[in-house]
Amino acid sequence: MSGLIRYIGTVFCATLASSLLSAALFAQSSDVSLRGQVTDPSGAVVPAASVAIISADGTTQAVETNAEGRYLVRNLAPGSYTVRIRVKGFADFERTGVLVAPGPPQVVDAELVVFLEKQKITVTGESLAVSVSPTSTVGAVVLKGDDLKALSDNPDDLQDELQALAGPAAGPSGGQIYIDGFTEGRLPPKESIREIRVNQSPFAAEYDRLGFGRIEIFTKPGTDKYHGQSFFEFGDSVFNSRNPFAPTKPPYQSRQFGGNLGGPLGKKASLFLDAERRDVGEVAAVSAVTLDSSYNATPFSQAVLNPTWRTTVSPRFDYQLTPKNTLVARYSFARRGSDNNGIGQFSLPTQGYDMRNQEQTFQVTETAMVSMHAVNETRFQYHDLGDEGQTLPQVRGAPARLPSVGSFPRNLQWRLHVYVPRRLSRDAARPQ
Repeated sequence: MSGLIRYIGTVFCATLASSLLSAALFAQSSDVSLRGQVTDPSGAVVPAASVAIISADGTTQAVETNAEGRYLVRNLAPGSYTVRIRVKGFADFERTGVLVAPGPPQVVDAELVVFLEKQKITVTGESLAVSVSPTSTVGAVVLKGDDLKALSDNPDDLQDELQALAGPAAGPSGGQIYIDGFTEGRLPPKESIREIRVNQSPFAAEYDRLGFGRIEIFTKPGTDKYHGQSFFEFGDSVFNSRNPFAPTKPPYQSRQFGGNLGGPLGKKASLFLDAERRDVGEVAAVSAVTLDSSYNATPFSQAVLNPTWRTTVSPRFDYQLTPKNTLVARYSFARRGSDNNGIGQFSLPTQGYDMRNQEQTFQVTETAMVSMHAVNETRFQYHDLGDEGQTLPQVRGAPARLPSVGSFPRNLQWRLHVYVPRRLSRDAARPQ
């Protein structure tokens, strides 16, 4: 009896094991999968490659290769698939018609090919045309808009920068500066400048004086709407270090402020006004050797204030006389002064002098459109330069004094210029 029971148990265990094995074999045979390895032309594996398995109905399964360059996609429906592999720097790999069915995984290995990126450059040619515009000459430098912001606000420094742009071929005394077509007058503030043209060709046929460079400055006209701006700059001696050749640092300040305003004066007229005041405090250091009462050499050093100031006002008036005639009138007033000039290094304070001068300029320009290719300009200018003389001051602490010389007589100069140039150009009239 016990043998019968043992026999029945053995048969039952064998039947159960056979069922389990058959189920495992059926599950393995029903798994549809796809695998492969991605390598480069040298045989090295390519990790993190994008692998897309696309079915016939467009369904896509995306995987990436592992560190060994292998990929595996399971649970696919039996059918035909497209294997597409993409890696940056290699040509795309694509194999179509890959049949997968239950059973062992279908193997699709890919050996990628290095892809040479193609660059296409298209060069378009333009017909050469001869232009007589001053902005098209080889040696011309045109500054306007944001380019003017890179220049100095100080008129003296601005003039030096423009002379440097004119280059060494500008002439024996540097380039000639033309302000709205005139050679006389002060340099306007940078805020009132519309455009600057620097021509480095001293022998251009369009100029009346050969061998001299030309720096043309055009000021801003009024606009159809009122607009303006103002500025203020301040400096104090506390922010500056002491001159190493001076025993002390006297207190001084520098102030510069100004602004401009422009707008319409009716339908045919406009106005632009700019004004500026500059007070610059400077120090002249004297480091010399003097003689005392016994004629012994005695070192002498002193810091002397050397302030300079300048006030400028310049209005500009534009008026349209006719559709082909415009009138521009501009007045400029400048008054300058400086104290304790000629002092420094070996020059003692007793040699210092003060300077005062005043300058007025009145300019009128009438522009007429003669035809589509001809413009006629008539210019008138009155220039008044007054020098109020030089005064020798009495400086405290000076070891010796020169007798007071007083003031030199006022020196007045006036000049009258009338220009009637005729321009033959294909360009339209240049706005002033």
